[in-house]
Amino acid sequence: MAQWRHYLLLWQGFLVRFFVLCLFLLTSLLSFNSYAIKVSDLYRVSVAVDDQTAESRNQGVQWAFQQLLVKVSGDHQILSNPTLVAASVDAQRYLQGFSYQTDMVDDQLYLQAWFSKALVVPLLKRAEAPIWGENRPLLLNWLAIEQQADKGGIKERILVSNSYPKWQGRLTRVFAERGLPILWPTDDLEDSSALPIEQLWWLMPESIKQASLRYQTDAVLAGRLNQSSEGIWQYEGVLFSGDESLSLLTSGETAQQALAKVTTELSGYFAERFAIKPSRADNRQGIRVVITKVKDFTDYSQILSYLNNITGVRSIEVAQVDRENLELYLSLEGDWAKVQRIIRLDKKLISIQEKEFEWAQ
Repeated sequence: MAQWRHYLLLWQGFLVRFFVLCLFLLTSLLSFNSYAIKVSDLYRVSVAVDDQTAESRNQGVQWAFQQLLVKVSGDHQILSNPTLVAASVDAQRYLQGFSYQTDMVDDQLYLQAWFSKALVVPLLKRAEAPIWGENRPLLLNWLAIEQQADKGGIKERILVSNSYPKWQGRLTRVFAERGLPILWPTDDLEDSSALPIEQLWWLMPESIKQASLRYQTDAVLAGRLNQSSEGIWQYEGVLFSGDESLSLLTSGETAQQALAKVTTELSGYFAERFAIKPSRADNRQGIRVVITKVKDFTDYSQILSYLNNITGVRSIEVAQVDRENLELYLSLEGDWAKVQRIIRLDKKLISIQEKEFEWAQ
């Protein structure tokens, strides 16, 4: 009997270890197998206000609307567009609702305003302004900050992660203002082994790229943030996107201001690649594409629905259906090269040739 009890305990221990291992693997897959993100709150903006009076609210709505136009277009110079300048005066027309929230970190009152996509998108088209859709690249953000230690006045370098919620909360808001979905590193043993804080601080590219592989994001941002003796916050970093890299150097009176300039550059960089500038009615182009591995009516419906929701595709006509091949005619609002980038970003249609794709769902 004792021997059987021993075997039973061993078997129970094995089952527990096996369950923990499966749970770990599942969590890893859910955490790190991420790609382009649909920004569900793209038309929601948060701005700081002094109080909840009607005067502050009206001013806040106008600020929020201007910020929204930059967020949706990716162009920080868009507010010089005459059509949009005129629309900003009547920002209430595009408002769907609002609420107030006090930030627990800095005790600041914020007005949260959400606007009508159905009204904003036609406005941008009338203004012939770029439109950057809701599906956006997911950005892994390695950020080292040099801060004063609690005792002795000695500076220490930290990696912004869940371990530092105040830093993470403040800086996440800055990226959200530009509609940039980000992923912070977990700062676990694997991260600290692959990318020690000093290697991140000196922006060693190979170490950064190697440590980022586990997260499988669309792009990687790595940078350092520190305060000078004059009190100015300085940011230096680099963006890795595919085979391209972009050096970044900014400063500001606060850490948020320095990072806000970074997000302005990043949104401009990505918008240049993914934002669609609507063509005039007499300059619209059309293109025929073939999609393979369309197995049933469900695939057929999902493909049409997907393409109809891509920024830059104005309308779709079915040209031919031949077994598992679907030939479509796409009427485009803008540049086909940018529409292709959006398709590649979403990874639902795999590019085989210039105008031939494979349905991957």
